Amino acid sequence: MSVSELAVSIGAAKEEILLYEAGTRYPEAPRIKQLAEALGIAPLDLADPGGKDDWTLADLRRLNGYRVRDLSGELGLSPRTYSRLERDGVISQRRFALVPQIADRLGVSVAEVERLIGKAPVVQQRLSSVRPLLHAVFDSYTQAGCLKIPSSDDSNVRAIASLYARPAAILAALLGQETARIRDLLRRRASFAVTADFGATADEQADARKGVEAQTARIQRTISSLPQRLDTFFRCMLPSEHWRALAHLSLVATTVGGPLTPAQLKTPADILASMPPHLVTALPDTAQDAREYEISEDGIQHHVAYRSWYDALYPSVRTFVQTRDIRTSGHLRRSELRQRFTAAETVLLSFDGLLCRLFTANLQSVSDDLVQVAQSLQLPLASQTPTDPVGMLRALVRQGTPSKIRRLDRILASYETEAAQRAEPLPGVSQLLRLMSRGDWRMAVVTDHASGAVEAFLTHLAPVIDADRLGVFGRPVDPRMMKPHPHGVALATRALGSDRSRTILLGESVADFLAAQAAGVQFIGVASTPHRLRLLREAGATSTVGSVQGLVSVLAQMQRTAL
Repeated sequence: MSVSELAVSIGAAKEEILLYEAGTRYPEAPRIKQLAEALGIAPLDLADPGGKDDWTLADLRRLNGYRVRDLSGELGLSPRTYSRLERDGVISQRRFALVPQIADRLGVSVAEVERLIGKAPVVQQRLSSVRPLLHAVFDSYTQAGCLKIPSSDDSNVRAIASLYARPAAILAALLGQETARIRDLLRRRASFAVTADFGATADEQADARKGVEAQTARIQRTISSLPQRLDTFFRCMLPSEHWRALAHLSLVATTVGGPLTPAQLKTPADILASMPPHLVTALPDTAQDAREYEISEDGIQHHVAYRSWYDALYPSVRTFVQTRDIRTSGHLRRSELRQRFTAAETVLLSFDGLLCRLFTANLQSVSDDLVQVAQSLQLPLASQTPTDPVGMLRALVRQGTPSKIRRLDRILASYETEAAQRAEPLPGVSQLLRLMSRGDWRMAVVTDHASGAVEAFLTHLAPVIDADRLGVFGRPVDPRMMKPHPHGVALATRALGSDRSRTILLGESVADFLAAQAAGVQFIGVASTPHRLRLLREAGATSTVGSVQGLVSVLAQMQRTAL
């Protein structure tokens, strides 16, 4: 492109282009955008990278071809509000996603926008004003014997809150967390100091003196970095519902991982859609209500960096997160789960409780009918006899003759088959079976329920999985061989020609775990509730996942990688 051609394309004089090229004149923001469009490049590609370290946020905006009114209009802000961000680094609590939006339009990372905001003279002055106030707060509340925490009535707290343009109650909550942290560091330093003075050996005393120095340095770093950390936090602080969703996604990511829908997160779809995109990624090609979301690396870092502060600000969310922590505690990580399925050649599945729930509506009536049958057969019922139908059969099997047990078995099988015809797959089950059927695994259902009931249930899934791919090993002829006896698992592996060391049993009960353990196959427990997880842990099961959906996520990722 000649100089004349470029000048004509942007509606400028040739001399203007020559001045730009010579570096004696610099284009205004609108002209930068015109030049970039004419040359087929990004506006920022016209900038001199050598001066990057000296740029301010205003410089970055201009170099991207934006005037204040242009960028503020795209962001839905008044020019005055946007100018305040460039000048003061202050934004409204409602605009917690503003910095990521600016980063996206200016073609840089969120961290780079934060770096440039931090260079503004007004921001630097604010941080300088906050430092002595913070020292005064910590000097007051970390005195020996002081058990108080900063309150919103404290004059220093109110002064700090005013500088950050945030309510004093928020500052008090955050400073309470930091006060507790500094007290802990002071206690550790005091412990080291005692050993430094009175240690039994010279080496102990020398090591303790190093400990004193290390704790002193940590205290100094904590206090000196706090003004900047607060400044950054107030530009990205998530509202309660958004933090709850991020915390949930972070906990999922540390276990089996995988994206979740709004329904699975129990979060309105509009809340997830408004999450800052650098924290939470929305998977494309789905309707908003069914769209899946997963946390990004930046989201994980945000969760780690600010969790204690959010815990102080949102106690109800803290309770939710702690409950989720218990539920996910000790579950297999994604990488380990992938390794297990990659190495496996056979996957066995339990039935009731994993694939479906048989007696959701009539459990009590079925149990009552079986009790009447048992009484008519003169089978003694102990006070501790389980109330679930299969558990009742397991308890009575040694109390009657084979003919009586077979009759009870047949009656139970008729109830199971009738219930299975109405049973729906539990969440994620159809996807799990579909993904597994695409793999090379040998598969079978191993259950203490009647084979006919399993087959009746699988007729619902005919489009999902070929019945020939999924073997069925139902309740044994001799009910004494039910789980936790390894008979069913051993029979399935033998019939499928499987190596037991490369066989996985997916189940949800202690009986499943004990049967797998006795048969010498791997067990992965699906513990979808804290109660189920506790039972499996107490039985000795250490390999668990939190949901079928977690398994689906890992298997789907394995297949995408294979393609």
